[in-house]
Amino acid sequence: MVLDLAKLQLPNGEIIIDVETLKAYGQNKFTQEIIKGSVPDAVIVAKSIADVQATVRFASQEKIAVTVYGGGTSIVNGSAGQSGGIVLNLSRLNRIIEVNTADQTAIVEAGVLNGTLDEEVRKQGYFFAPDPGSKPISTVGGNIATNAGGMSSLKYGTTKQSVLGLKAVLADGTIIETGGKCFKNNAGYDLTDLFVGSEGTLGIVVEATVRILPIPFGNPTTGLATFSDMKALSVAVEKISASGLSPSMLEALNKTSIEALDALEGTEMGGKGAEALLIFQLDVTPVGALEALKEILEANNALHVSVTDDPEYANKIVKIRQDYYQAEAAYGRLVVEDVAVPLSKLPELAEFVDNLSFTSPVKAFLGGHAGDGNFHPNIAVSKSLDVIPEDVKSAINKIFTFAQELGGTISAEHGIGDLKHDWIVSQLGQEVVDLQQRVKNAFDPNNILNPGRKV
Repeated sequence: MVLDLAKLQLPNGEIIIDVETLKAYGQNKFTQEIIKGSVPDAVIVAKSIADVQATVRFASQEKIAVTVYGGGTSIVNGSAGQSGGIVLNLSRLNRIIEVNTADQTAIVEAGVLNGTLDEEVRKQGYFFAPDPGSKPISTVGGNIATNAGGMSSLKYGTTKQSVLGLKAVLADGTIIETGGKCFKNNAGYDLTDLFVGSEGTLGIVVEATVRILPIPFGNPTTGLATFSDMKALSVAVEKISASGLSPSMLEALNKTSIEALDALEGTEMGGKGAEALLIFQLDVTPVGALEALKEILEANNALHVSVTDDPEYANKIVKIRQDYYQAEAAYGRLVVEDVAVPLSKLPELAEFVDNLSFTSPVKAFLGGHAGDGNFHPNIAVSKSLDVIPEDVKSAINKIFTFAQELGGTISAEHGIGDLKHDWIVSQLGQEVVDLQQRVKNAFDPNNILNPGRKV
C-alpha cells in the first residue's frame, strides 16, 4: 500500500521522506545485535501535541504502525521505525514547563533530556533520580516508555518511582491525564504505572509530572573494592545490601571490563590479582557507616578497598562506570544484554556467565547494577560480520534460560523491543500474555501503536 501523506495535515510539524533519513530511523544505533534495520515510510517531527493527535488519527484511519522516537537510545530496537509504518519524533517537545520546589515536582514535555532536567533542578538544590547510562542523551519520555533504571535505582528505584502523573495521546487522538502532583492518589486504577514501561504500545506520553528530590546533605562517600572473582564480589554485595547501610550505588565489573576501562582511561585497576571491581557510594554517610562498610568488604574477601569523600575524585570514580559501554565498544560490535535475578541468586548468575566459553573470536564482558541483582552480559563481535555468530546467540539463550531458572527476568531495564519478543511467554506465562493483549486491545483496537513489541 502506498501511503498518501497528503491526508496528514499537521498544525505545526514536519514530514520527512528522505530515504537516507528513513533508513537511519529504521534502526536504533545502540542496538548492535540487529545488523540490518527496516525502512519506515515517513518520519513525523512533532512540534506540538496537536501534531501528535493528527498523526495518530491519520495512522488509525490508514491502519499503519506508529513508533514513537525520543533520543533513539533503545538497546532492544524498541523505538526503530517499522517497514510500512511511520516514526513520530517527539524530540522537539522539549520544554521544562514548571519546576515547583514547594511541591517537589517538575512538569516536562516528553522530549526533555534526562540530564537537562537534572541539571536544571540541581540549580535549585534538587535532583532527578533516574540515571540510566544514556542520561545525557535519552529523553524523559523514553525513560518512561521503558521504565529505565540506572546506577541509583538501588536506592531511588527505577523511573516508575519518580513519575506522579502523565498526559498521553491515545490511539484515536484523545488526550488523557493520569495522576497529578499528589504523592498519594488512590482514586482510580493506577494508569500512570500502567503506561510506565509500556514501550509506546498503549498511548503516546507527551508530558509528565515527575518527582524531584532534595540533594542529600553533606558529601557522599565513594569507593572501589577489588575481588578475586565476580562470585566473591556478588556475595559481598548481598551482605552490604542486608547491612542497613542503604548504599546509593553498588556497581560491578568483571576482569575483561576492568581491562577495557584501564585501556580507555589509562588507569591500573586490574592489578594485584583483581578480577572483579565493585564501585560503591553512600550518598548519606551516618557516623560509623564507613567503618562498617569496610569491615563488611574485608570480611567478605575484598582484596583492596579505597574510599574517598573528595567530590572531584568521586566524580572520576563514577565516570569510570559511566564509560563502561564506551570502553567495551572499542572491541567491536557490542551485543548488550540485560538480566536480573533475586539478590541471593546473584553469585550463581555471576559464576554461570563468567564460565561461558566461545569458539568465535569475541570478547565477553560482565558488569552492571549488582546492588539490585541486575547484570549486563555484553559480548563484542567483529564489526566486519554480517550476522551474529551462532555461539553468541547460544550463549545469550543460555543466560536467559538460567536467569529464568533462578526466578529472574530476561529484561530488567532495557525493555522488550524487537530483541526479546520470543521470550515473553516463557517469562510471563500464556495467561498473563493474553491478559496484556486484552489491555492492549482496549487502548489500541487497531493495533497501530508500536505493534509487535512488548505484547
